[in-house]
Amino acid sequence: MNTNKLKLIVAVMAVLPLLVLGNSALASEVTGNLSTGIGGTVTVIDGIVMVSPTASPAGGTFTSAQSVTLAANGALSIHYTVDGSTPTCSNGTVYSGAISVNSTQSIKSISCYQTNHSSTVTVSGYVINLTVNSNQISSLINSSDLALPSGATSTSTPSLQAMQSITISDTTGSTVTIPSGTIITTVSGQNFDATALTASTPASGTLSGLTSGAVIDGSLQWGIVNLGLQFSSPITLSIYVGSSFNGQTLTIVRSTSASSGWTSDGIVSPATCVVSAGFCTFNATKASYYAAYTVTSTSTGGNTGGSSNSTPTPTPTIKVGDANRDNKVDKYDFSLMMANWGATGANVCDFNGDNKVDKYDFALLMSKWGL
Repeated sequence: MNTNKLKLIVAVMAVLPLLVLGNSALASEVTGNLSTGIGGTVTVIDGIVMVSPTASPAGGTFTSAQSVTLAANGALSIHYTVDGSTPTCSNGTVYSGAISVNSTQSIKSISCYQTNHSSTVTVSGYVINLTVNSNQISSLINSSDLALPSGATSTSTPSLQAMQSITISDTTGSTVTIPSGTIITTVSGQNFDATALTASTPASGTLSGLTSGAVIDGSLQWGIVNLGLQFSSPITLSIYVGSSFNGQTLTIVRSTSASSGWTSDGIVSPATCVVSAGFCTFNATKASYYAAYTVTSTSTGGNTGGSSNSTPTPTPTIKVGDANRDNKVDKYDFSLMMANWGATGANVCDFNGDNKVDKYDFALLMSKWGL
């Protein structure tokens, strides 16, 4: 074999591992020095495979705070930022453990290697739509998800600000969603006790003073009883009324006392909802009692009197296990049960009527599954 052929074979053997390495690295970067060994020395590949950091869990939308870990095989260190700036190997925070993501934000990270090499920047975005039960409202204040202004206390504050999107759910599945950045104040401008905030479904028959002929199909209390609250951005309310009303248009009004002063002021136009999947959903800028109703009686004859015709509100047949009243026992009823697990008192998931949501209700749910 002549010298030229030997040099060619050695060169091919030296390059081939680099090609294989490059293919296996995929999105990674390969850098280094290659010695062919033609001069009698052993062939050496002195390279660095660089990978960008991977985040776990990956970015996305979540209903609770997340603990995010970063990893990059072979990296000497990982630097990251959460303020929107771009990290380098000489700035940003050096990663040393899981990053707590309690509100909507992006994590930018970079892998740092020897000889001043670094990867491309990874951007992982997290949207936190916090969801809590109605008995956890005080925890939102303690965690500053509903933030107090400087100098204020939880029992006397001029305002609260939602630091992220927050959804509050009551035992019937009705919800209140407060957009991120929304500021809550009183209509009068006075300080208020934030610990008095409540969300619940009023007991049947406790609302009164609506327009003549109004039949309340669903209701929700959110805010502070007998105190007018307002929101800088419209909040979204979903009141559970039952699937028997699907497709029907209901009128929405609100009151601070639940017994008088019912008005559409503070309900975003058109102050109605079209029921879907058993829920009446609408937007509002003021609190605190909300009622969805239909007028079921009409009068004829003007001021001289006349007759009154009344159309009764339909009473739906409710299946055992059908927690969300959509006439099916399925995964949505299971999810609602899990959200109310352990709750006591009257509850839409208390299928056996013992005032507890527990394993016996779960057994009833499973026995009716798919019906």
